Amino acid sequence: MMQPEKMELTSMDVAAQKREELKQALGAAFPEVFAEGSIDFDQLKRTLGQWAEPKSERFGLTWNGKSDCMKIIQQTSIAALKPIRTESVNFNETENLFIEGDNLEVLKLLQKAYFGKIKMIYIDPPYNTGGDFIYQDTFKDSLETYLSYTNQVDELGKKLSTNTDSSGRFHANWLNMMYPRLFVSKNLLKDDGVICISIGDHEVANLRLLCDHVFGEENFEGHIHWRRRHNQPNDPTKMIGLVAEHILVYAKDKETFKASGVGKVELTGNFTNPDNDLRGPWASKPWKVGSDQSGSRYKITTPTGETYDEEWMGDERNFKSLLDDGRIIFPDKGKGSPRKKYFQTEREEEGQSANNWWDCEHFGHNQEGNQILAELMDGIKNTFSNPKPPRLIRNLLSIANCKDGDTVLDFFLGSGTTFQAAFQYNHKLKLIGIQIPERLDESQKEHMPAIEFCEANDLKKTIAELSKERIRRAGAAMQSEESGQSQFDKSVQKDFGFRAFRLARSNFSVWNSESQDFDIAGKQLDLHVDHVATDSSHEDILYELLLKAGYPLTTKVENIELAGKAAFSISEGTLIICLEKEITPELIDAIVDANPERVICLDEGFKGNDQLKANAVQTFKARAQAEESEIVFRTV
Repeated sequence: MMQPEKMELTSMDVAAQKREELKQALGAAFPEVFAEGSIDFDQLKRTLGQWAEPKSERFGLTWNGKSDCMKIIQQTSIAALKPIRTESVNFNETENLFIEGDNLEVLKLLQKAYFGKIKMIYIDPPYNTGGDFIYQDTFKDSLETYLSYTNQVDELGKKLSTNTDSSGRFHANWLNMMYPRLFVSKNLLKDDGVICISIGDHEVANLRLLCDHVFGEENFEGHIHWRRRHNQPNDPTKMIGLVAEHILVYAKDKETFKASGVGKVELTGNFTNPDNDLRGPWASKPWKVGSDQSGSRYKITTPTGETYDEEWMGDERNFKSLLDDGRIIFPDKGKGSPRKKYFQTEREEEGQSANNWWDCEHFGHNQEGNQILAELMDGIKNTFSNPKPPRLIRNLLSIANCKDGDTVLDFFLGSGTTFQAAFQYNHKLKLIGIQIPERLDESQKEHMPAIEFCEANDLKKTIAELSKERIRRAGAAMQSEESGQSQFDKSVQKDFGFRAFRLARSNFSVWNSESQDFDIAGKQLDLHVDHVATDSSHEDILYELLLKAGYPLTTKVENIELAGKAAFSISEGTLIICLEKEITPELIDAIVDANPERVICLDEGFKGNDQLKANAVQTFKARAQAEESEIVFRTV
């Protein structure tokens, strides 16, 4: 008897996907390497003429726990993301997402729907200074650990870990936290995508080696040194005052990124118009060539009679043309060496290339970030520690060449600066932010301003709650006439909302095929009589199925009625999800008449009627053959 396909409720199997990609790329040339679903790496080496030496030493980054990271990476997730309308802004219309939960678990859940769709990732992870919050990952129970931490289970939640510098695994713990997250997030990047990572001195060297391993040394784009302090430290106990932080930038594929277009930074020149040039504000640069450059040598006489015999940027004919056009100036009251004007309008049109030194004057500093945040948070300072200034992130969006419709991901969202920067950016972007609901600790002095703000605004005392509120206020400020929005392009129709989701257990009782305990197996069989959680709403189930079927969480959903039963039409009818617990032949016919490409129903809707289920399969198959198309019918 024919049966519908069973829908998988786990996240995408990353390892299986990579094996399939490798087989597709190499299978034709090296068929001997692939056998019975496995890859013989020693055979691949021998085929290429390289002796397969076991446990051979080679250059690279290694640490205690690295091999366990691959187990964590390959463990699929059976969790769900539940929509929280009450905490969202413009839920039905927005294409932005705020996801509250452990970012590794969430990144796994996003794999099917967002694989290869993210243009830019920006993260500002914990800097590993000895007391930062560290995510405690385990191979088997990462979801349970998270649920315990967030009090979503009966056990009292506890902080997962603090990575003290007295620990013998100080650097290893941090690398074990970062490696799986970077590995899984790479899958989400487009081929021309970019990742930018802020980091401090403690781990910048290890992070560089780790990113070389994950993204490929050949895809390294640059190491930006950002001056985060505008003042000069004067600590007599320190040999070198730390005024800079680091931003490592990698492309998913450097050549593809270059072909799609490298972005520019916002203009950093100081443009003025002291001579009232009709072409507008300008700046200038020497006409004389630099010390390591060559040019054309000839004499130039200034208006005051000074003569310069040098090598110049262009030939004499070019110089005279620029002089006639009013593009050559002689500073120092006409005595100085000639300089060439360049106009602000011209530089804006061609853009300004980035370099690896970002000063605080043009890219912002920590005090600016704190001031902007305090203005949004009722004047309370330090609700977040050292938030990034929005213009720093705006420039990262710009050099990544983010354009209208591109998706940007920040999975250590923190204070939410990435959202505010994107709201100000002169393109309409889709945003995904992920933040664990780390609880604010009243015993920690640095948390007191945030706790004060939460109490004054009746908010839960978590970092995620603070982040959501900051984004709400940043969006409202941008919409306000008094916000100074005139400095940004008003013609860009911005999306200031977000759909809030929360990481939780699946809405379904998932079969544990590894269990050898007969009592547990018996309980699981009982659960599968009605394996939908009793407290799950249809919307909860809908979004779990959407995501696990490979549809983005912002996909258009319509409530429809078929044969007197409720259903959901997704993406203009290409997918129909019916969660009715009583499926009839009339409903099946009505679904077929709607002509979807995919159909998902609850298995319990058939009430154990295998004949009705088989008839449904035949009905969908017959329609597909008649239309010379395919209808994928799955139950869950």
